[in-house]
Amino acid sequence: MDKKYIFGGIALALIIIAVAVLWGTEKSITSPLPVNQPAYVTPAVTEPTPLTYTKSVPKDAVLTEPKHEAPANPNPVSTAKARYFDLKATASGFSPSTITVNKGDTVYIDFSAVDGSYDFDIPYLGAYFSVVKQGSNRRLPFDVSVSGTFTFECRDYCPKGEIIKGSLVVLP
Repeated sequence: MDKKYIFGGIALALIIIAVAVLWGTEKSITSPLPVNQPAYVTPAVTEPTPLTYTKSVPKDAVLTEPKHEAPANPNPVSTAKARYFDLKATASGFSPSTITVNKGDTVYIDFSAVDGSYDFDIPYLGAYFSVVKQGSNRRLPFDVSVSGTFTFECRDYCPKGEIIKGSLVVLP
């Protein structure tokens, strides 16, 4: 047998193996994490777009009652809290549609996809879940160090193909 055919067969086998490995890695990156495992949070965006962040805070904004709350750090002088919230996505929108916290808080959103698959994005904070399948939950932890109003949204995987939005209000 000619050496050219042997080397060609080996090269073809290596290419097939490389494609299989890369395809398997892609699937593992996009698979949902259980609610007790944090998602990857990308670094904060430095230049916000007008639709995702505004410095204004509604005058009538009051703190949203969290599911759980604890001190965010052991410093007794600090007022920062770790606040846990349930957020449900349905075709009619987010529930609750607004979450209000204090500047300096660590926020944990336990996100549930109720009636379809959804993604979840807070563009200005760089926080994103690619797909949360119907009936699944994922936890998104992040810190808020800037006061204002942030938009969160289902951007790419909304069941009706429409973007649904909500607000994260951070009090000064």
